[in-house]
Amino acid sequence: MYVFYKKVCQEGWDAVHNSCYRILSGQVAQWTGRADCEKVGGRLALVSTEAEMDAVGEYMSMNGILINLGAWIDGTDAVTDGVWLSESGDEMHITWWSFVEPNGQESENCLGISNKEAFDISCTGDGFIQYTLCEF
Repeated sequence: MYVFYKKVCQEGWDAVHNSCYRILSGQVAQWTGRADCEKVGGRLALVSTEAEMDAVGEYMSMNGILINLGAWIDGTDAVTDGVWLSESGDEMHITWWSFVEPNGQESENCLGISNKEAFDISCTGDGFIQYTLCEF
């Protein structure tokens, strides 16, 4: 179910799950996606709950993003493998992993989403990440 709230967002941003989101296209590394979000006045989206993941996944689908293409969101386990942290340093408790994820050990330290599920991937995107999900 795609949940719209009566939140008012700036032009170019869409209200989803009580926040404002914007999808940027382009095959970039996570750090570039983070900088691109900052350039448009936001940050990498921080998906904190399974309900938010469902809403964001539906939002991406409704905007024509195919289920086999990924998007960057906030999250890394570069400091300690298996301990996922947001950019602010808060520990993330992800319950919506894709099947067999996370599986990257020390080589896949960034967080992406596809088809309403999270996965770990190299921070360069390995040619799979085609979008960046920003939040304001």
